[in-house]
Amino acid sequence: MRFAFTKREKEAQKMMKELIEKPKFFRPKDFKPGKILMYTYRPKDDKNPYDRTPLVMVLGRSKKYTLAWSINWTPPKMRKKVLDYIMKKNKKNIKNGDDIEVDYDTIKKIVKGLGPVIRLYINKRMSPKGVVVPYFQYNRIIELRAENFIGISSEEAWALAKKKKKEKKKKKWFFW
Repeated sequence: MRFAFTKREKEAQKMMKELIEKPKFFRPKDFKPGKILMYTYRPKDDKNPYDRTPLVMVLGRSKKYTLAWSINWTPPKMRKKVLDYIMKKNKKNIKNGDDIEVDYDTIKKIVKGLGPVIRLYINKRMSPKGVVVPYFQYNRIIELRAENFIGISSEEAWALAKKKKKEKKKKKWFFW
């Protein structure tokens, strides 16, 4: 089955291709909340579906982990909703060339019930090189098909992740 890209998707692909051709070593400032990054990732458990090249918006970072909103795991309609909210909230910051402010709790509320689109990445398993998407390109991210899921499409992976989340909710754990 061949996937047909729309004109906007082709433009987004071209933008990302240009960025990928010039990867850079990440610096600490690249992991500020609100930055969109793309890198290669080696999962701890490769039996579950995972994205080999996550496209994420950083929400927080510690010494061991990076908390991020996974754009590839999010369907395009929801991407638009989240990015529209972020861009509207940060209009002044963008105009002044300041960093974007992102609130984890707000993003979590917007994507609530849509499966695990907020993910915790192990820093040691992230490649040291990758792409930092400039703020002025964020609107193109909505249309970008950058997922590199292993053996399944993004829609199937998202549906599977949502199903697993529902299964976890049904289980009741008792600790004696």
